[in-house]
Amino acid sequence: MNSLDKYILRQCLAPLAMILFVTTAIVWMTQILQRIDIIVEYGQGFGIFLFLSILIIPSLVAVIIPFALFGAAIFALYRFHSDSEIAVMFAAGVSRWRLSAPILLITLVGAAATLYVNVDLMPRSYRVLKQSVADIRADFASSLLRSGEFTTVVDGFTIYVDEARPGGQFVGLLIHDYRNGENPETYMAERAILEDGENGPVMLLKRGNIQRVARYTGDVSFIRFDEWAMGLGSIKKTPGELQLELTERYPGELLNPDMSKPYDRANAGKLIAEGHARFASPLYAFAYVLTGLYAMIGGAYSRQEYFLRVTAAAAVVFGCRILGFVTQSLVETSGAYWLLYAIPGSVAAFFAVLLFSPFTQFRSHARSAAQGT
Repeated sequence: MNSLDKYILRQCLAPLAMILFVTTAIVWMTQILQRIDIIVEYGQGFGIFLFLSILIIPSLVAVIIPFALFGAAIFALYRFHSDSEIAVMFAAGVSRWRLSAPILLITLVGAAATLYVNVDLMPRSYRVLKQSVADIRADFASSLLRSGEFTTVVDGFTIYVDEARPGGQFVGLLIHDYRNGENPETYMAERAILEDGENGPVMLLKRGNIQRVARYTGDVSFIRFDEWAMGLGSIKKTPGELQLELTERYPGELLNPDMSKPYDRANAGKLIAEGHARFASPLYAFAYVLTGLYAMIGGAYSRQEYFLRVTAAAAVVFGCRILGFVTQSLVETSGAYWLLYAIPGSVAAFFAVLLFSPFTQFRSHARSAAQGT
């Protein structure tokens, strides 16, 4: 790699990193609002909320990387044009391929990163996300007990807490257990903590008393305690088997649905289409970048035309992506999964031929000479 390659790489990497970071941050900020219920409804701390929000990032990066590559290529080449560097390069005999090679190298790395995210990192992170959310929602303390509310956990068992804190900690408890109608009990405690025991969750009550009313005599007895363990195994809610959605499955699970499961049987076409779309995703990086390269260096050198070229290239890029989404929904029933590869592949091949074909390069040079540039 000579100094020209390194110079072009530097000029592309900086805008690529900036576009990728800013775009991901903006989209991520809109997505994390969907997880705010983890704090509001389930009393979890900010650390848990941040951890769950970070798990969303891989799915965003997989979509943003190809667009960021396109934007970085356009930005770098526009700077070269503005500083007349491309004109100097062409005058010195630098070919389009020589100029494009470092950018295509970055594109190759970005395409590989997109493939890795889609086939491994995204489903892995989404599985952790789903399991974590399911555990939080299934947790007794998080899902049932609210500050300042009377909560009937099961018939005959009601709990009131003044304040529910993260980590299964509670302050100011009033518990009425009348599941055994002959011997109802009322517990009062200053605070409590929920812990896992051998037979299920146990609520450890601190500094309180138990009031028991004799059914036939009506006598009330008080038992004071510094610490009292109340088993909650019989009323603990446990999550059922999690249903893996499209984003939570690895390609092998998508391409080979388990027909013994009702969900897989009903959505076999959708699962297979998603699996092929994962493998086709790197092709979009090349389709976008080659479109941008042709827009910037494929025609004659003319400053006035660049705005129109970039606009047209952006239209092609977004049109290609939208067509890919539409095609994915159509092939779910038709089974023509090869179309998912054909759309970005044909766009990449089309602009590669236009950009690097000797015939098109001859026509471009002839046009530039006729214009006196």
